[in-house]
Formats: sequence, structure tokens, C-alpha cells
Amino acid sequence: MTLEFRSTLLREKFTLRDLAGEDSDIPPVIALSNRMVLTLASELGEPTETFVVRAQNMHSCTRLCAAIAKEYLDRGAIMARVTPFRWDNLWSDVTKGYEKDWNPDKWAAIYYKGRAIFEDGERHPFLDIIEKCDVASRDSYTQSVIFAEKAFQQAGKTVKIDHDSNVALIISVKPEEAKCGVILRGANKKTTFNYTVKQKKDGEAVRVPTILTVSAAFLEGVQLAFNVGMTNRKRAAELLEKYSDEDRKGKRGAERLSNLSRAIEGIERKYNINYRPDRPDFQSMVREAEEYALHILKPQIQAKIDSGELSPKDWFF
Repeated sequence: MTLEFRSTLLREKFTLRDLAGEDSDIPPVIALSNRMVLTLASELGEPTETFVVRAQNMHSCTRLCAAIAKEYLDRGAIMARVTPFRWDNLWSDVTKGYEKDWNPDKWAAIYYKGRAIFEDGERHPFLDIIEKCDVASRDSYTQSVIFAEKAFQQAGKTVKIDHDSNVALIISVKPEEAKCGVILRGANKKTTFNYTVKQKKDGEAVRVPTILTVSAAFLEGVQLAFNVGMTNRKRAAELLEKYSDEDRKGKRGAERLSNLSRAIEGIERKYNINYRPDRPDFQSMVREAEEYALHILKPQIQAKIDSGELSPKDWFF
């Protein structure tokens, strides 16, 4: 059993401008990341451990946190083990399947006391500086940017750092209940919903890994629904080659979306879950994305109609 757990998933953008060369044509440096702080404690007396997880996308970041939490709660504190823990195996389990096959840009890093104890893929090195500054500022994350600017200044560079962040997920977990809020800003709409997960009578207690996992499923499903809808519309308009990578990725994405729905339904059978407003319907989101794609792809579809490749009777804008 865990004590009360709270965390927030942030979508971050750091913009670094070299003030010494502000009149030059050199563009600012952009560092993007998703970040979640994972503080794990146990009623069994295990040492409390805090990890910072960064990743290229939201669902992988959240799912990696779920895997770390499960390892800690099932087998005890991680960092003091005699045999060093294999973080690469954990990351491999998190990304196996669709993510491994169709996301060549994926990356992740796990930090402990400001040091990267695991890294895979290519991330911006500035993110490591921010984590070191977070520790130097005694975990006052809002002050980390100021510390980073001072660090550059001491190194002889005058750099202005702008930090933009948006909350994508808020989680609060107690043994008998969890409360979650999801705020996603997409290309065509903003998706916001809350849900509570409660223990059923004589049922299994609410666990942090479970809540993080189902949250990752929602985060991935909302984004994947948009991509699947766009690909469906392209396929219908003959704008992508049959059996091409994009075509196969779209079909695998649709399969993945169905698997995510089934996983969420499994959690709904295990616990009492209430949504506000309603639970996101991935298939409805796919249809909405198809309608949105129709407007984006209109010039390309119209060109095919004009060339006689498509019948105007099949398309209405």
C-alpha cells in the first residue's frame, strides 16, 4: 500500500536566446519535453525515492512513471539495491509494440537527484542542465530557469531563457480513491475531462501504477484518434499509397486504439469510475478528426477531382 500520491504531467517548451548575438540571424534554440515528478513512499518503511521522468510524448512519460511505481511498490526501493536496476528493460517493456515500431523519435530520461540515471534516444542537452539547476534551487522548479541563466553567465554566455508549460495531467491517489484531470490541446480542439476511480466493496485498493497506466491510455488514445482520423481521410481520398508506411501505420494505429479502449474497459470493470463530463469516445474522436481532415486536405482532394482521379459526387466540402 502507498501513502497519498500526487503528481502533475507538464508539457514544456524552453526557448534559449543568446543575448550577445541577438542582432544575428541565428534562431533561438528550442527544447521540448514532457515532465513528471514521481515521489514514491510506502507504509512498509521503504525509503522514499523521488524520480523525475522526461520523455518525448505524454503517454510514454506517464507509462514509464507507472512502471517505476510498480517496481518500487512490488519490490521495494530501487536506488539502494545491491544489483543495479536494469532501467533499459523497463523502458523496453513500456515502448514495446506500436511505440517501438512506429515512433523512431521516441526518447526518455530518468533523473535522480539531478543526475540522469537512464537515457535513451536523443533529447536536448539543456534538459539535463535544468534538472541540475532544480536540485541546486532546492527543488524549487520555478527558480530553475534563473539558476540556468546564471550558470550560462558564469560560463561566459548571456542567455535569456523563456519557459512555457501547460498542465496535461493532474493525479491524486489515495488507497480508496483517485482523482485525475486531463487537459489536452490538440490541432482542432481542446479535450478536458476529469475522472474519479474508487475501490469497489471488498475490491482491490486503488494503486498508483494502475491510475498512471489508465491515464497514459487516455493520453495516447486522444492523440492517436486524431492521427487515425487524418490517415483514414487520406486513404479515402487516395492521398497515400496502399501498403506504404503511412498506410500501415494508420492501420496499426486503429488496432492500437481498440486495444487501449479494451484496457480502459478492463479498469472500469475492476473499479467504480465516474467521468465528468463523459468518458472520451475514441471512435467519435476519429470521426471528428476525419471531418477536420476534410478541410485541411480540401486543396489536394479538389486537385484530384479536377484531374478526374476522384468523382465530385463522392466529396462534399
